[in-house]
Amino acid sequence: MMNRVTSFISKLREVSTTSLFLKKHIPLPSTIRLLHNLYPSVDWSRVDFYEGLPWFTPLVAPYVSAQALPHFYSFSRYRIYLKKYDESRGQCIADIVHEAYHILQSMQFANGYGVGFFRGFMIYYNALFVKYGYRQNPFEITAYNQEYRFLEYCNKNGIAAISPPLKPDAFDDIKKESTLVFKNYPFRYTENYFVLAATVVFCLFVAVIKPVADLFVLCVSLFPTRRFSSEAVRQFNKLKQRAKA
Repeated sequence: MMNRVTSFISKLREVSTTSLFLKKHIPLPSTIRLLHNLYPSVDWSRVDFYEGLPWFTPLVAPYVSAQALPHFYSFSRYRIYLKKYDESRGQCIADIVHEAYHILQSMQFANGYGVGFFRGFMIYYNALFVKYGYRQNPFEITAYNQEYRFLEYCNKNGIAAISPPLKPDAFDDIKKESTLVFKNYPFRYTENYFVLAATVVFCLFVAVIKPVADLFVLCVSLFPTRRFSSEAVRQFNKLKQRAKA
């Protein structure tokens, strides 16, 4: 059991050293212009971009390479995370378009306002996740469909996904593509309301516990893992000996 605990602590320290303090990314003007054209109703001044993923993502969703989440210490702001930003590549822009679609979805619930994780989008997303999982979640299906439409647009207009590098004006005419432009996200919840109530409690719990978890992870990142592990094992062995006595 102690080995599992120390292994978890080591893993937590590993992800925290690279993901606790992420580098804020300033998107190119062409990227911001693209987002304004695709999702004109979104206030993009409320959205920040970060290179890397939150410390908890590799632990709970290792398959994720990009993510859109509410800012945990803000009532109004959101963040888009990418493992690596390279806006010279069409595929990177497609990932941003996908995550930006989640921002559009978020804005349909109380205009995106809330306390940390406790926001309408997160509540409904997790309620649907319980039944459908990640890839079949209706919120993800529509976001992936938007990403695929965007890649089809790129292919149709000779815009490469990887190379050569994108031109600054590559997407200046994209607002003429009506299938890619969205001002809102119609949504109606028709699933189990007991599950919905449970996810309300869950999201509230996360909003409350997140500062404590962040503080714990910060302490773990500052504390030498080997020293912690050996001391923890010694204390655990002492407790076992006392129990036998």
